[in-house]
Amino acid sequence: MTDTRQPRSTSRKTPEKAQLTRDDWLDAAAGEVAAGGFSHLRVLTLSKKLGVTRGSFYWHFKDHEDLVVSFLDRWRDRRLHELQYWRPQGGDVETELRQILELLLTDASRNIRRLQVELAVRDFARRNDYAAELVTEVDEARINQNCELYQRLSSDPQRIRDLALLMYVATIGSQVVLTGKKGDAETIRRVEDLMARLALGQRDDD
Repeated sequence: MTDTRQPRSTSRKTPEKAQLTRDDWLDAAAGEVAAGGFSHLRVLTLSKKLGVTRGSFYWHFKDHEDLVVSFLDRWRDRRLHELQYWRPQGGDVETELRQILELLLTDASRNIRRLQVELAVRDFARRNDYAAELVTEVDEARINQNCELYQRLSSDPQRIRDLALLMYVATIGSQVVLTGKKGDAETIRRVEDLMARLALGQRDDD
């Protein structure tokens, strides 16, 4: 009897590229924004970097504007979410202040891309109303959280607000100056100590 079975193919199908998610596109967008600001955020460039056609982009976003708005929304949401990691817990005020400053300066100084994105968003906010709105929202949330800590140093609402604002501006400025510098750990620790001493020096009983 003749065997009519076909020989089994030895070839294998090439695995299909995993389906990209919306966050995959936004992560790629973050790289472009960090590298050169929002002017570098182009659909064709992202498609090439991700190894897909532009059709994949339009599966997740309506257009370039939708990408920008989605990127800004995610930036705002993540910045508000991370506040929980340095929210005062009601312990010793000096200990908590120094722990928060270490988180904001020592830890933040190691994350260059995060700072690059933040600076790009703030630069974009100078000419984009929606970005400006979100930056204001994030700034206000950060300052208000500072106030929670400094309420234990003073009973004067204006003094608390002024101190919270001053420390916030100093923190952002320190991140810009110190992030990415090699061998500058001692300078960062000194800045943390100076900022802590400045805040603690504003106690009502001092």
